[in-house]
Amino acid sequence: MTFALGLVGCGGMGRRHVLGMSKLLAAGQMRFELAAVCDVLPANGERLADQARDLLGKRPDVYTDLAAMLRAVKLDGLLVTTTPETHINVAFQAFASGLDVMIEKPITLTVAEGVGLVDAARHAGRTLAVAENYRRDPINRLGKALVDNGMVGRPFLATQASSSAGEFVIITPWRHRKDRGGIVIDMGVHYTDILEFYLGPIDSVFGMSAIVDAERKDADGKLHPADAEDLSVGVMRFRSGALVNWLLSMAGRGESFFSRVIYGTNGSIAIPGDRTGKPIRLVQRQAGKDVEIPQDELLRLLPDFCLDATTAALFGSERLTTYDLAWADIDANLLAIEQADFVDAIIQGRQPEVTGEMGLRSLALVFGLLEAERLGQVITLDAVLRRRDLPYEMDILKGSQP
Repeated sequence: MTFALGLVGCGGMGRRHVLGMSKLLAAGQMRFELAAVCDVLPANGERLADQARDLLGKRPDVYTDLAAMLRAVKLDGLLVTTTPETHINVAFQAFASGLDVMIEKPITLTVAEGVGLVDAARHAGRTLAVAENYRRDPINRLGKALVDNGMVGRPFLATQASSSAGEFVIITPWRHRKDRGGIVIDMGVHYTDILEFYLGPIDSVFGMSAIVDAERKDADGKLHPADAEDLSVGVMRFRSGALVNWLLSMAGRGESFFSRVIYGTNGSIAIPGDRTGKPIRLVQRQAGKDVEIPQDELLRLLPDFCLDATTAALFGSERLTTYDLAWADIDANLLAIEQADFVDAIIQGRQPEVTGEMGLRSLALVFGLLEAERLGQVITLDAVLRRRDLPYEMDILKGSQP
């Protein structure tokens, strides 16, 4: 029996997911069909359906009303690629129709909505997955294996720092609006997820933030208002006791940079930017000296390391330390891995790799960085998830009301 998948949100992210499906099809790993798509803008739906016809060999049915699609088409799961403020309503309709859902990050616009969505999935007995792609990168899989196997000893510090973008619109203007989530949240959830992927739960955070650019310039030179933070600095503490030094600048001028380094009692591991295919740098403390381990020795340190079958098929090897692909191909491959995991989880009756609860944690950690400055104190993740009077979230809720 073929697994029938629907897709809601046929803009740029939806079209990227269709490219991911085409990668699965080419690799012989596609165990579902895209049966129907929905977008409130008819042109978006028709364009994506044409793309699916050309790449997948079958044109999905097109709808502009989600309720109508759910009534007309027998689906097994729904992929949600709409903007964050719509996620909760779309997912609620899917659960009411008995569907499992994979939702693009961030899971919802606010933490309160995320708590409600996770609870709704649990009460409905449905699977809720969050489409988080950075952890799927084969280089991050290798990096985690090195850390888990003790190659840097006991981790005590991680750095996650980057600066880029300048004064320009990042992909779409809505990503700079607070009532749509904002760019620090949009990008930050990637990095809070990857930190917990590597080193486990983070329990407490403190941060400061700023709006550097109150307007952003698009490719045509048009200015768009920007009222969401584009600079975030902070610290976090893992449950293990390890610390995080955090910097996310989406307003960077001058030299751009990216740094993700994990320091342990036996050395350090520097992880390259996600979706670059660049190699890891492992430096170990040996007899009181720091020695960089050659790339060709990394896999020898991990004789049992092996990528899953889908990832290996897409990237061409079960064991690799680097790869050289165009960015669009890398991006499509990682989205394909998300899709395959979601569908396989439902078919096999297991949890997806990134559950709703995990996506909610990632969102709550970024909110924690923003809330802590308002409160003037370190804030725990538990408090962010539990409290409904936090000032930053309340500002968003007020701003999103009609």
